[in-house]
Amino acid sequence: MDNETLTEFKPKYYVKFDVNSGKIMQMSMAPLKEDPMSHIKVTQTENPLVGQVIAGTFSKRAIGPMFDIETNTWEIGKKGTKLHLKELSTRLTQVTQNNNPNAVDISVDIYKADKTMEISANIGIIKKNMNLADVAEISKSKDAGLLNLYFTRKGDPDYLVTSIQVDPTILLRAKKLKYNLPEDVTKYSALEEISIFTRPIFHSYSLQILDKFVESDYYLGKHTVVQVAKEQSPYHATLLRNGSSVKVTSFIGNDAKHLFTSNQIRFVVCDNDIDIPVGTFTVDSADLFNGNSTVDLDFDWPEKPLITYKARGLVISYLGDTYGGTN
Repeated sequence: MDNETLTEFKPKYYVKFDVNSGKIMQMSMAPLKEDPMSHIKVTQTENPLVGQVIAGTFSKRAIGPMFDIETNTWEIGKKGTKLHLKELSTRLTQVTQNNNPNAVDISVDIYKADKTMEISANIGIIKKNMNLADVAEISKSKDAGLLNLYFTRKGDPDYLVTSIQVDPTILLRAKKLKYNLPEDVTKYSALEEISIFTRPIFHSYSLQILDKFVESDYYLGKHTVVQVAKEQSPYHATLLRNGSSVKVTSFIGNDAKHLFTSNQIRFVVCDNDIDIPVGTFTVDSADLFNGNSTVDLDFDWPEKPLITYKARGLVISYLGDTYGGTN
């Protein structure tokens, strides 16, 4: 019995990690102190790979955290390269407007102006949530409706309005798919009265209902360090110089808050060339939700301004000055 008891003994390990990045911060055979920050978690595991990492015989980069949405727990496992597309739970999940679309596996954007819908796959987030080092292979069941979107009456999954079939394999390869909204959905006077449910193939989803589609460099995959405010359309906000001040007019709703990563946006005004800055001004992110604001300038405006800023996904149009000039 003693030998049998010793054989069945499995040591417990404790792992501290960052939920947002999937990075493992600390591992120990002794309990680790919980962190006050909500995105830092500590989980207990019996996976022997953790012991091998602690002993220095296995690479820490080869393991990562996985979230089980059925049991609502975290586990540590070996990273793979094969993405398995299967239901993670038997319950339907709602595509909610409360999630940041930049931090979820799958995001759904509905544009009211042209009655279209775009569904996007964030491969980086999917790899983290599915504990993948890379996606070299995709496997799925024969069920063609894995990622169907079910449009229902607001908050009522039992009242089906219509559905759209989405092939997850095609989505993962194309990254983005665009659809025209079915007439059964567009006949509703307010799209906000519609809810979307789907089967939980991925860990997290988001929904945005936007007035119109604005094509930014970030949307196009151009990850530029800075953006340039120039006369363009469509846009999220406009800049108009009026003497010694700048008038900011925005067309941003609460559904676009994910465009901001800080409390302020800093604009750098250059004299025709990015290497010749002449002054800066800042706009509080909160002001961009108030429609109009004015910022006083403490520098001379150049004749040919080049205005740059950092805010991925945000499109700013510079309309020139009140005298009708754009230079």
